[in-house]
Amino acid sequence: MPATATLFLNRNSGSRSDTAELIEAARAAGADVLEISPELDCSAEVRDRIRRGIKLFIAAGGDGTVHHVVQAVVNSDAALAVIPAGTYNHFAKDLGIPLDWNTALEVAFNGDSRQVDTARVNDRYFVNNVSLGLYPELVARREERGRDYPRWKARLYAFYVTVRKYRHVTLSIESDHVKEMIRTHVFMISNNSYDLERVGVEAPRETLTAGMLSVYWLQHTSRVRLMRIVGRYMAGRVRQIPGFRAFRTKHLRVQSSHDHLKIGVDGELATFATPLVITSVPRSLTVKVPRPGADEKS
Repeated sequence: MPATATLFLNRNSGSRSDTAELIEAARAAGADVLEISPELDCSAEVRDRIRRGIKLFIAAGGDGTVHHVVQAVVNSDAALAVIPAGTYNHFAKDLGIPLDWNTALEVAFNGDSRQVDTARVNDRYFVNNVSLGLYPELVARREERGRDYPRWKARLYAFYVTVRKYRHVTLSIESDHVKEMIRTHVFMISNNSYDLERVGVEAPRETLTAGMLSVYWLQHTSRVRLMRIVGRYMAGRVRQIPGFRAFRTKHLRVQSSHDHLKIGVDGELATFATPLVITSVPRSLTVKVPRPGADEKS
């Protein structure tokens, strides 16, 4: 039987020991399996398969895997499904996708279809957020250790080096109602709003269909004060932090004195030419979600 779906598998996401079983089950369900590598052009593969009539694309990995697969699925008549296999799986959690891969695979083939928002920075789509300042530096330092280095040690190393250098960015931001020059260590634009009252680092989004960007930043501060702020963040008290700013908009323009900026896009590092033009793209992505009766996000 010809394949009815394509599964993009990222072996480097998380620490799976059941990859062979996942591949076998996906093929039995009717999916081709492609392994993500630096040589694989995900967007070209998706577009070619859409032309051949494939309408379901499954990202088996973390948020970075979703990011690469989603580029050519946005604004098409195909659907995206997610099998959470990364470290954080923020997008999958916001969709209510089960962490068990057997159940997630069942959702991919037999779940409901739903339209959700994406957003775009210049010519790149994203589903979670774009960040500047300390976070991209943290990711870069973590990846220096390589995939074979223990992840917890890589995170500790990255945190130490990033805080020691303590770089900041100076940006000019402009939206319909805000025009300001800011100096910050932490700047983020999310596709819809996070629930900042939730405790810890896995704050969910309140909705995936509001058609809005949420812009967050923290005014320039000292290292010591930043450590206190991290404590408040972990306790779910972000809005009580002096110097914390947030607003919502549909469009944002970010300018810098630099011709290029290193930014984090859905947790992946990328370098973009300035200015950065970020826009919400409402209901531009069809996703597979659990049928009614399961916990899910709207």
